[in-house]
Amino acid sequence: MENTTDTYADLLLETPIFTGWKKEYLTAFLNQSRYYIRSYKANSIIMMQDSECSYLSLLTEGKVNALLMNDEGKQVIIEDMQAPRAIAPAALFATESRYPVYIQSVTDCKIFYIDKAQFEELMHKESVIMKNFIRLLSDKSIFLSKKINTFALQTLKERLVSYLKNDVEERITQQELANRLGVTRPSLSRVLSELINEGTVSVENRKIFINDKNNRQ
Repeated sequence: MENTTDTYADLLLETPIFTGWKKEYLTAFLNQSRYYIRSYKANSIIMMQDSECSYLSLLTEGKVNALLMNDEGKQVIIEDMQAPRAIAPAALFATESRYPVYIQSVTDCKIFYIDKAQFEELMHKESVIMKNFIRLLSDKSIFLSKKINTFALQTLKERLVSYLKNDVEERITQQELANRLGVTRPSLSRVLSELINEGTVSVENRKIFINDKNNRQ
């Protein structure tokens, strides 16, 4: 029967930072490291925007959102994250090591926290961990560049159609869609009406879907 550390090692080997590393090495690292695991209920704020980032945070179970929120409560959902994932890895070694977004749980979830200094030491010793971390940061940079391109260079209609074609696994409500596109409900409603009239999208039971991707039931 595996001990607790072995079980944790199995969980972490599924994350992109530790993939390709040997389990016995990871188990040995955990045995001498400072870490903790925390569980969260759905719809909980896990990290506050601009709060200090002093641990490597690894989502090992569940789903969370990264979102921006202004003083009036307007939200823009930047990214949906499904376990296994690293949460805001770029913030860990930034000049100002703070979370750039709010992290909110969508479902019940668990996060594994590893001490920043010990993880940094590990990267210096193990090239596979260093390469995994650099790859993760590079992928995140490309993701954010595409996100900026979408918001800056596309019209709302183009962004809406692109999102419905590429990013939606389930039918989505207008408020959820407005949060993801960073627009007000009235602005979204105007563009949505145009697309409905064109026959591009349909709305059923307050759920939106694109006609050439999903068939009506």
